[in-house]
Amino acid sequence: MRTCLLALTAALLVAGRVPGQDTVYRWTDEKGTVHFADVPAPHVNHFTTEALPEAPPAQAAAVDTAPDAAAGGVTPAADESLKGQAHVVLKDKQALAVGPSAQAFRGTVKNEGSAEARDVYVALVVTEPVQGAECLRNEIDVEPSMLGPGQEGSFGAEFDNPCFHGPTDADLRVEWR
Repeated sequence: MRTCLLALTAALLVAGRVPGQDTVYRWTDEKGTVHFADVPAPHVNHFTTEALPEAPPAQAAAVDTAPDAAAGGVTPAADESLKGQAHVVLKDKQALAVGPSAQAFRGTVKNEGSAEARDVYVALVVTEPVQGAECLRNEIDVEPSMLGPGQEGSFGAEFDNPCFHGPTDADLRVEWR
């Protein structure tokens, strides 16, 4: 019966796929090893999924990213796939234990796109490595929260949560609205 249910679930996942968009399944085994696959493992009861965006078109030519003195800033990469879009990336990050169940997260982000990014924040997701269960989900504000092309911002926050008592897997991801 379980095999039929798994086969039916797999068939529904394949039938419901959007062209150009794939799903990645992530789970952590009993030894703490994180696994990624394009199909869920049949022996795993808990996993997370993430839809991957379509791959951007290949870049046609090298781009000059030298500072533009007239504009008073850095010229964002002229990658055609990002033309007219914001593209904020995590430039650097630090995670520091500040207590038995407390962690501090700090770092910088940069808008490498050619449009303004509004309401920029860093999404923090903490999972427990043995079972892979999500333990904490929170947002860390970026200052400034609005980043023009080429602009950088910084973030920092401290969390005191039982999730940080023992080994954890903290994922930081830049998002904007």
